[in-house]
Amino acid sequence: MRPTLRDQTLTRNDQVVTLNPGRTTYRPRMTNQAFRDLGRDFFDHAELKRRWNVTEDIPWSEVKLRAVDEDLVDILEAFYCTEMYLPDYTARLLHLNRQNQGIAWFITNWGYEESKHSRVIEEWLVRSGRRTPQHMERLNEELLAGQWKLPFETSRQMLVYTLLQELATQLSYINLSKLTAPAGDGALQRMLLLIAGDEGSHHRMFASCLKVHLASDRAGTLCDIAHVVQNFEMPAHDVIPDWARRGALIERHQVFGARAFVRRVMLPALEHIGVDRRELSRDGDQGHAEPPHTSQLAVPTAPASWFSS
Repeated sequence: MRPTLRDQTLTRNDQVVTLNPGRTTYRPRMTNQAFRDLGRDFFDHAELKRRWNVTEDIPWSEVKLRAVDEDLVDILEAFYCTEMYLPDYTARLLHLNRQNQGIAWFITNWGYEESKHSRVIEEWLVRSGRRTPQHMERLNEELLAGQWKLPFETSRQMLVYTLLQELATQLSYINLSKLTAPAGDGALQRMLLLIAGDEGSHHRMFASCLKVHLASDRAGTLCDIAHVVQNFEMPAHDVIPDWARRGALIERHQVFGARAFVRRVMLPALEHIGVDRRELSRDGDQGHAEPPHTSQLAVPTAPASWFSS
């Protein structure tokens, strides 16, 4: 019997292994099998419940021409820019996880789902009259001329990073959908919420993978979590054209920022994987993880007391 993403217990060869932080017993020889099972369950659930089609599942007839505020269109284009570095995300993550079948196959599936995001956003930008095909072609050439580099070195650190990044991305799309809702563009709303749904499912899969790591090596995984939290930044900001202006718009319209990162991304993510923020340490000492630096989120740094209170 294979576990589902909802299960907290893995059963293999009549041996029960509980993924419950603080009471976990986990045999390392079962770790790869656990990843394979999680990857298969993710794929099966996506095939049955969550697949959507760019052409058929967006009500394109409900696009409103030039109805959305230009600042919000600029923010959407900034999201598009981030999505366009998908070749780098998938290639580098696959390289790190080449010998881990479960995670490697999941990343392949993840890449397919993410590929629809940039495609559907570009479609809306053109159909709504906010961008021309020529503009998008020039932008794509500029984006693909640069490359995104891994912000962390190990597979486990990148799992932590992507856990946070996917939840932050989901929150950003949801917030943008709320801001654009008054325009009455049904296609845009459907698109944003479908993308947000994908990001949430990806976040849950990365959380499931980290639960396996925590069960196998809690101390080492906690060190990696603390390191990533202290150095987190959303992807590709150093290569996205005109990021300073785009980032300021995201902050001004409260789509995302440091406070949201702490309260609605970091803390819920830690709770999801069964980690108390007070477990995170720096240099081996018990303490708190610091929030990302101002330059990384383009917003004021959150007070350190948020991590320990």
